[in-house]
Amino acid sequence: MPTIAFATLGCRVNQYDTDSMRGLFLAAGFTEADFDGPADVYVINTCSVTQVGEKKSRQLIRRTKKRNEAAKVIVTGCYAQLDPELLTSMPEVDAVVGTNERKRIVSIVRELLHDGEDEAITAVHDVRRHDEFEEIPLYPSAVEHTRADLKIQEGCNNFCSYCIIPYTRGALKSRRPDAIVAEARRLVAAGFKEIVLTGIHLGAYGRDLDDHPTLAHILDRLVKETDVARIRLGSIESLEIGDDMIAVMNSSDRICPHLHLPLQSGSDTILKAMNRHYTVAEYEDLIARLRSRIDGLTVSTDLILGFPGETEALFDETMAALERLRFSHIHAFPYSQRRGTPAADMKDQVDTAEKKRRVELVNELSARQKEALLTSLVGQKAAVLIEKQDGTTGEGFTENYERAVVGNLPDDAAGTIVPVTLTDTDGAKLVGEPITGRPRESRE
Repeated sequence: MPTIAFATLGCRVNQYDTDSMRGLFLAAGFTEADFDGPADVYVINTCSVTQVGEKKSRQLIRRTKKRNEAAKVIVTGCYAQLDPELLTSMPEVDAVVGTNERKRIVSIVRELLHDGEDEAITAVHDVRRHDEFEEIPLYPSAVEHTRADLKIQEGCNNFCSYCIIPYTRGALKSRRPDAIVAEARRLVAAGFKEIVLTGIHLGAYGRDLDDHPTLAHILDRLVKETDVARIRLGSIESLEIGDDMIAVMNSSDRICPHLHLPLQSGSDTILKAMNRHYTVAEYEDLIARLRSRIDGLTVSTDLILGFPGETEALFDETMAALERLRFSHIHAFPYSQRRGTPAADMKDQVDTAEKKRRVELVNELSARQKEALLTSLVGQKAAVLIEKQDGTTGEGFTENYERAVVGNLPDDAAGTIVPVTLTDTDGAKLVGEPITGRPRESRE
C-alpha cells in the first residue's frame, strides 16, 4: 500500500484536522511514514494566521518536493483555502484541498496515484456560504497524544480586525450533539483519560443549529453520558461564559477548573480598534465572578502587543490590567500585519523592535505571576495525567493545567491519572509525590 506522511503548521485545531485526515488514510489502507523520510504522499496542513506562517508553509512545500521528486504533495489547511491559485501555480504542489473538503482527500490522492495527473487538482469552495460541520470521525489510533482533542465547532463570525480566520474557515458551523457524544465514547473506549473540546469560536457553539444547544449543554451530556475522566475546554471568548456554564463546571470534578480566555489587550482603545466586543472592565468583572464561583479556577490568556496605534501609554494600561488580573499564563504575541485584514492598513504601525520589547516585558511579568501561583499551590493535592515517564519519574498536567513532575511512580503510570501531593516548585513546574494507593484511573 502507498505510504503517507503528515506535517502540521499552526494551531491545535489544525492538529485535530491532521489527526482526522490521518485516520481516513489509515482506514483506507495507507501506511504512515515519518515526514522527514521517504513516502509516496506528503500532506502538509498549512497555517495562514500570519504571513510568516504562509512563508513557512511555502518553504516546507519546496523542501518536501526536493526530498522526493516522485512523491505527491498535497496542501490543505487555511493557506490552501485562502490562496489556492498561488499554491496551485507552485510546481511542487500536486493538489490543493480546502478547509471544508478534507473528507474528499483520500479519493483525491487515489486519483493522483492512479492517473498520474500532470496538473494540480484544486478542491476548494467558498467557505463563507452556509455549510454544515464537516463530520469526519476521529480514529483513536490516529491520535498521537495522551490527551485527545475533540473538535465540536468550526468557523467564526467575529471578524476581529487583525484576523483572517473567518475568510479561511468560514461561518460558524457546529457539530451535532449526538455526534460529539459518540466520538467521546470512542475516545474513552480507546483509553484516553482526557478530552479537550476545541473549535475556532468555541463559545458560540450551537448558535447555527436548529435547537441551539449550548457549550454548557455539551459539557453536561459528556459528564452524564460518557465515562471520560477529565474534560477540558479549549480557548473560549470571555463574554460567552454565562451562569449555565458556571453551573455545569461546578457540577462535576471531571470538568477541569481551567479556562483560557483571550484578552488580547488591556486597553479599551485598542480593543475597539481590534473589533473586540467587550471592555477591560467587563472582562475583569467576569474573571472576578468566575474565581468567586469556581473553586480552584486558573485562567490563562492571549495578548497581542504592538497593535497599530498602541502608544506607550496604552501599553501601560495593558500592563496595569495584567498586574490586576494575575493570569496563570500569558501567551504574548507581537502584532503581525496580515494582508487582507483591516488592521494591516491602519495608521501608526508599531516598530518591530518596540513590539519585541513589549512582548519581553509581558513575558517577564507572566513568569513572575506563574511562580507566585505555583508557590501558592505547594502543599495542596492535585491529580496529574502522566503524559510521559522515564523510570519512576513522570510528567504531566494537573486538572488546572499546570505542568507537574511526579516521582516514585510505578513502571506503568504513563497514561494514568495519579493523585499527588504538591511538594515543591522550580518556578515553572510543580513537583509532586503520589498519594498512597492506586491511581484514580487505570488504563483498563
